Amino acid sequence: MLELRHLRYFVAVAEELSFSRAAKRLFMAQPPLSVAIRQLEQEIGTVLFVRTSRDVKLTDAGAAFLEGARRTLLEANAAVAAATRAASGEDGTLRIGYSWPAVFETLPALTAAFAVARPEADLLALEACNTDMAHALLSDELDIALAVCAESDSELSYAPVRSERVVAILAASHPLAAEETLRLEQLKDSRFLFALRKMAPRMTAFELALCRACGFEPEYYMASLRSCMALRRWDDRDVALGPKSVGAHLPDIVRAVPLTETAQFETSVVWRSMDSRPIISAFVEASTRVFAAEGALPAG
Repeated sequence: MLELRHLRYFVAVAEELSFSRAAKRLFMAQPPLSVAIRQLEQEIGTVLFVRTSRDVKLTDAGAAFLEGARRTLLEANAAVAAATRAASGEDGTLRIGYSWPAVFETLPALTAAFAVARPEADLLALEACNTDMAHALLSDELDIALAVCAESDSELSYAPVRSERVVAILAASHPLAAEETLRLEQLKDSRFLFALRKMAPRMTAFELALCRACGFEPEYYMASLRSCMALRRWDDRDVALGPKSVGAHLPDIVRAVPLTETAQFETSVVWRSMDSRPIISAFVEASTRVFAAEGALPAG
């Protein structure tokens, strides 16, 4: 079987056309170099060099072999460099799952920062509900997640990256849709659209607790906020709660009005606790830097 070291030895002799000069270039003695070249010739079944007492020349077979040997060594070196970059977190593909509200501002900001820090890395972004993201992380179907009201699990690690003011999403025809701000209590007679519990139980719990803290038990039903807007199933009694960043990206049938309550939606980067790959820590570090920097994103 051909060995890369034999190819390196062959290329050195072919370029130097001298066993002594090639041995010096390779930092080795001449006799073992000569033995290695003879082994290579035996392996491929042809003579690669014509040796005389005065000089060394490539045979036709040696000249033909030289191009392929150089190409093989270049590809091998490139493979080693790629592996090194991946090990240092500078390369590789990062599969990231994200909650729908994060797609408007948060995800683009994080991925842009990561691209600057690790330009050789590729990102594959997949939208998913919170429970699916947790399962996908634990089953190694995702590398990292960007979750609003992330589900908790003892095998996962979390880094909060953004807290956003809560907005009420109302029908554009709702009497309160034109207000600059609202108290949640003003919407107590509305019908709340909460995230499907099986898809985002922590988000549902957060929204219920927010209503109860304002002194009322909401009438609600479980629905996909995104689906309701896409299908235009929204009447004047319907209201949903969401982070402020979705407010500028809504269809014309609804409006977002900030609430005066101090509770905020929290977005976190989530990953497997046992995953110590540098590319993971690089993404987490880039994420926390972006949101720590004043003015990096529109104020939440």
